[in-house]
Amino acid sequence: MMDTHYEMLMVKVTDHTATPTEREELMTWLSDKPELRLELEKHQALKAVTDGWMSRLEADLFEDSHRKATSTRLFNTLGVCLIVGGVLTMLGFTFFHTLTDPNAPLAIQIGLTGFGAGTAILLFAVIRWRLQANKTDRYTEVIR
Repeated sequence: MMDTHYEMLMVKVTDHTATPTEREELMTWLSDKPELRLELEKHQALKAVTDGWMSRLEADLFEDSHRKATSTRLFNTLGVCLIVGGVLTMLGFTFFHTLTDPNAPLAIQIGLTGFGAGTAILLFAVIRWRLQANKTDRYTEVIR
């Protein structure tokens, strides 16, 4: 049976609220009680785990609030639109000039047309799949 005073000291030491004097008092008292020292170590290990969970939850809450911020969504949307628009402009220019150039070999014109059609079909399929999967994905709340 443990004295209430030392139980309180164990809680304070585990929670890192004990003064150096209280910590020294507890360690002195535990010096000849290995089973109670082991119990203190188990409590400290459990506290470390739960503190880690709390840190992870706080990081997740910060990440969630950052992702939901209007400025974050605006910048992400603007960036994606600029990249997609730039790539589509370059590809469109290339496709148009290659397909309308009378000197371009027929094989290149046919190959470029097939490449463009295949890319468009696959892009449409991926976007369609992603939109459908978002509705039923149980892990959308899991960030990491």
